[in-house]
Amino acid sequence: MSESKHIGLHIVEYLLNNCDGDVSDPVLVSWLSADDSNRTDFEAYKKIWKASRYYTETKMFDHEHAWQKVHRTLQRKESRHKQLAYMYYALSGAAAAIAIFFTLSYTGILRSESAVEMTVDVAYGNHSEVTLPDGSTVKLNAGSHAHYISNPRSNIRQLQFSGEGWFDVAKSKRPFVITVNDGLQIRVLGTTFNLSAYDDDATAQASLVEGSIEMSHGDDHLLITPGQAAVYNLKTKEITSTSVTPEQARAWIDKKIYMDETPLEEICKKLERHYDVHITLTGDIGTKLHYNGVLQEESIDDVMNALARTGKIKYAIKGRFITVSLTKPRS
Repeated sequence: MSESKHIGLHIVEYLLNNCDGDVSDPVLVSWLSADDSNRTDFEAYKKIWKASRYYTETKMFDHEHAWQKVHRTLQRKESRHKQLAYMYYALSGAAAAIAIFFTLSYTGILRSESAVEMTVDVAYGNHSEVTLPDGSTVKLNAGSHAHYISNPRSNIRQLQFSGEGWFDVAKSKRPFVITVNDGLQIRVLGTTFNLSAYDDDATAQASLVEGSIEMSHGDDHLLITPGQAAVYNLKTKEITSTSVTPEQARAWIDKKIYMDETPLEEICKKLERHYDVHITLTGDIGTKLHYNGVLQEESIDDVMNALARTGKIKYAIKGRFITVSLTKPRS
């Protein structure tokens, strides 16, 4: 093992255990005493570490990988130029399939005027919750993608988004602007709302619970108030409003599906995302059959049983694959 890697392991061990305490590791003490530049670099490492821990805590950490990432950042820095430190975290538990990549500007850690970026991807069958660098929180539904950019120089907080999320945006004089599919934008200053904007859905809907938001596409703008939802039709390019209750807005968080003459294919699309399954609908039943009511079941088998109890369909499950067909009429 090279000397830099050897020292790196000691530095990371210190950062993991107590990055604000006195240095007691004799190897690290000796290295710090050997050269003033070592102490300067050590302080920089601590600033990078503290900034990265602001964004997430991790249960799995590779000491060697962490050292390589932090050390390479300082080795590649050039005078008055941005350098990036990349850190990768593989989360476990309920979010095992979530990959979160953080891009931290090196000068953003040491100088507050630089941009900070953050990207979150949530796989099917998983949910996640993340706190953005500005203090906003977002609960993310399955199959969601979010890329956050905060750049003080542009006086704006930006989020490129697809999927579904429950947003609690931190109040600020700097607008929070979400861009989704087809160039649609949602502009807020501080509010609570749900946004459903999957790339393969026919509509995008922002359901407002608190505050105010404006949905816009080109020259079309719509400002809504709590209890309303702004709906964008990707085919007609029109924005319309409708009424919505808080319970409907947060339905996916409560593991519910509200159905109001909802086509079976739309219901199945939500089930595919939530349970990470593939559903095949035979014939034209996806558009022919519509359902009303509220679905709230624990397993995919329970949900399919609930739909089948209407007497309209039957289904077969083989692992992650489900086939749905019409029941035969009784003779």
